[in-house]
Amino acid sequence: MKVLILSDIHGGYENLLKVLDNEKDFDLMLIMGDILSGYGNNYKELASLLNSFNTKIISVRGNCDNSHLDLLDFNYDNPYVLTSIDNKIVFMTHGHLYNIHNIPTDNYDIYIQGHTHVPVMDLVDGKLYLNPGSITLPRGMSNKSYIVYNDNTFYLKDLENNSIIKEIHF
Repeated sequence: MKVLILSDIHGGYENLLKVLDNEKDFDLMLIMGDILSGYGNNYKELASLLNSFNTKIISVRGNCDNSHLDLLDFNYDNPYVLTSIDNKIVFMTHGHLYNIHNIPTDNYDIYIQGHTHVPVMDLVDGKLYLNPGSITLPRGMSNKSYIVYNDNTFYLKDLENNSIIKEIHF
């Protein structure tokens, strides 16, 4: 199973095109919110592109998800979602309600958040903590980034040169 993990797209249509050019034939896309707002004026094109994958998308609502959301054909409105990847329980959230300082108590193997625009990939006490960063507006001296899961390995990738920044087998 190949899974794309994105957060904080913030209307970056061209950046999503680059992710999709880098990552062909994925099974699932997890989006940690902040999808259409904040950058560029191609929100209609971005929504249409995402809608073409609507059966492959699981998304949560971000703190900036407040405009043009009626254009999306998938559920984006939950503050968190529990799902699974290859029999591992995944807790996904944007990060403004639940975050590393306010950890949810649900039983999960993998915790994914966005919001900070800073990528994280760490194993702590047998759990995997992920933040894909942002493909549009990176912060904290980081590059535009996203995460790919494939064959029990998570890869933090640099959007611009399609290189692997870090990987964890989990």
